[in-house]
Amino acid sequence: MLLVIVLSLTGTMYVAWQFATEQEESYNTQRLIRKEAAVQRSLEYTLDRLPYTFQTKDIPIAFSDRICELADIHGMDIALYQPEGKLLTQSTLDVNEGADISLSVEVMEALSTSDDRIQGADYGSSVKVYWNVRDQRNVVLGIVGVRYQRRALESGGFRAFWSQLAPLYVMLLLGGMIVAAILSNGLVKNLRIIRDRMRELNPQEMQTPIAYSRKDAIGELVDQYNALLKHLEMTVEELAKKEREGAWRMMAMQVAHEIKNPLTPIKLGAQHLERAWSDERPDFEERLKRHCRVVTEQIDVLSEIAQDFSMLAAVGLSEMESIDVAAVLRESVAMYEAAAPKVEWNDEGMVDEALWMQGSKPHLLRAFNNVLSNAVDAVEGVAEGMISVSASCEGPRIIVRIKDNGVGIKEEDQGSIFEPRFTLKKTGTGLGLTITQSIVNQMNGTIKVSSEHDFGTTLTLSFLVS
Repeated sequence: MLLVIVLSLTGTMYVAWQFATEQEESYNTQRLIRKEAAVQRSLEYTLDRLPYTFQTKDIPIAFSDRICELADIHGMDIALYQPEGKLLTQSTLDVNEGADISLSVEVMEALSTSDDRIQGADYGSSVKVYWNVRDQRNVVLGIVGVRYQRRALESGGFRAFWSQLAPLYVMLLLGGMIVAAILSNGLVKNLRIIRDRMRELNPQEMQTPIAYSRKDAIGELVDQYNALLKHLEMTVEELAKKEREGAWRMMAMQVAHEIKNPLTPIKLGAQHLERAWSDERPDFEERLKRHCRVVTEQIDVLSEIAQDFSMLAAVGLSEMESIDVAAVLRESVAMYEAAAPKVEWNDEGMVDEALWMQGSKPHLLRAFNNVLSNAVDAVEGVAEGMISVSASCEGPRIIVRIKDNGVGIKEEDQGSIFEPRFTLKKTGTGLGLTITQSIVNQMNGTIKVSSEHDFGTTLTLSFLVS
């Protein structure tokens, strides 16, 4: 809007200046024609009253006073020339101001081929015009030359026009600025509301639609936003429902699979035991004892599976207490040192002082056991298997690192090691690291993995110091 107003003002002033210039040029042209005609009539009037014997040489005597009178009346310089172009007399004594002593060749050639007025050279604000003067016998007595001073464009009139027009455009400019500010502020205000609502959009929370009653472009945008918001809520709810159903379905499949494995040997053993009883085998008692042992072992496996799924549900972490992370880690390492005598343990990074944090000792011990169990399995086939354990306090956090030089984890598998059912071992439920991550997160800690295939794995657990 402001640009249009400024361009309008500029265009108006340009057109007004051009119009004034053209009007002034037209006025000067018409004025020159009128003055020429008046001079020509005056000269002809004088010539008509002269005798037939009047010749060119008599022009200075007859017209010297007359041309001065005409020059004063019409405000023009007048000069009379011989037919050959030589100056006879003029109204001004200063020939350097424009009245030539003799006419140029171009002017003479133009006069010889035309009976009309001939315009000569243009001297800035003045213009020269020439025509032939004839006697009663139509014989050329001489040439008249007049020099006319153009009237300059009066800037005062244009300045007056500008002074009257400028306040109007100033008012239009100020009014346009005010209207533009009001409109832009209203537009930006509504857009900022939409921007803030989009920035605060959280699919997990109930969102309130934007209230906007105007039926304009912003209203259409708000309507589209509200419609998309409603669609988003329905989509999120549907996705959450499918996710819950998928999680329960996956969990049911995992539980069924894990329970089915221990039940298979129990079922086979019972069938063999029944057949031995029917056949009255002499080793029935031995078979019964072996089957009871197998049943006991498989029941332990089922109990461990139930415990794993119970841990995955994060049951039992409601009560927190101050525990020594270093002491819990040493306890877990001592148990695995006895269970894995072929593994070389390196605990030089362990500190002697206590590292206190808020947590649950049984659950933290379970987390350390899961990580160490995976490390022991990783170095099982390595000739010089080594597991390094360290615990230190780094600023406000306790850092525990468990490193092995085992088979490592492929890069494409590192993003899935904390997912349920994912395992690189031939046995197990695939819930060890999932449970470990759940325990660590509930203790306000973090767990990260860094591994290189065939070179080993490092798991870093971090906890807040209490």
